[in-house]
Amino acid sequence: MLRSRIVLAIAFLASSTIYAATGAPVHRTINVAPGGTLTIEADVGDIQVTSGSGNSVTVDVTQNSRANRYMDITVDQQGNDVNVRGKLESHWLNWSDADAKFVVSVPSRYNVQLSTAGGNIRVSDLQGQAHVKTSGGSIKLGHIDGPVNANTSGGDVSLEGSRAAAEIHTSGGGIRIGDVAGNLQAKTSGGSIEIRRAGADLYARTSGGGITIDEALGTVDAQTSGGSIQARLAQQPRADSRLSTSGGGITVSIAPNVSVDLDAHTSGGDVDTEVPITLLGKQSESSLEGKINGGGPKLMLRSSGGDIRVRKL
Repeated sequence: MLRSRIVLAIAFLASSTIYAATGAPVHRTINVAPGGTLTIEADVGDIQVTSGSGNSVTVDVTQNSRANRYMDITVDQQGNDVNVRGKLESHWLNWSDADAKFVVSVPSRYNVQLSTAGGNIRVSDLQGQAHVKTSGGSIKLGHIDGPVNANTSGGDVSLEGSRAAAEIHTSGGGIRIGDVAGNLQAKTSGGSIEIRRAGADLYARTSGGGITIDEALGTVDAQTSGGSIQARLAQQPRADSRLSTSGGGITVSIAPNVSVDLDAHTSGGDVDTEVPITLLGKQSESSLEGKINGGGPKLMLRSSGGDIRVRKL
């Protein structure tokens, strides 16, 4: 019985590879239990993953080619995990001749590990983890319950939200993030960063745009050399925060219950505050140091390209 199952599995893989290599569509539905992982490794093509209420994974792959060059597609199951591989022959150096689209539906409670060297990645809401990477496209993620790691070198990244930590990297686009409950890291060298709510500690870096933080509940370490920074500190930080820009001004809004030691300095404008502050030392139009609400962790603000404004939230 075991031998026959192995033979059938090998036969399926062989037939699916040959079938896909001709450019014909691939379709397969696999019964799984919630909590498994979908892994896609594609040499080229867009990836789209949606979630539903069923207990199955459905894989659809279509290919297009201008030079009759197609990927070999393999689909296999290991327990509740499903693995999909799209591989071009090594001697096909011009990958732009081939294109593909992977459309997969998974149970709502499922994990994804997705990688493509030449396409966009889209993932709907998931009760699981999401690790996604593309070298040549954008990434769009829904609400992900588990940790998120998204990386692209050629497009924008958006994340609706996560109940855990998230790491978002792009070297060729902007970043838009909704509500992240855990620690958040957002880095780009080619666009702006927009964050609706950072529920824990935030690390943000960009050299090609501004940074906007609608609500920060933890410490903030934000730096840009290509734009302004706007941040709203809605809760008492546990440690020091730093906001720095060499390409614009800084506006920080502070909730009434936040207590910090303010250290603000700009070489390209003025510093002013509408929040009561106990001054420390000598002040000037471009420098302000003092305690807000009796003092606490340090809030360091640095700008070499604009004004610094401290406002009431």
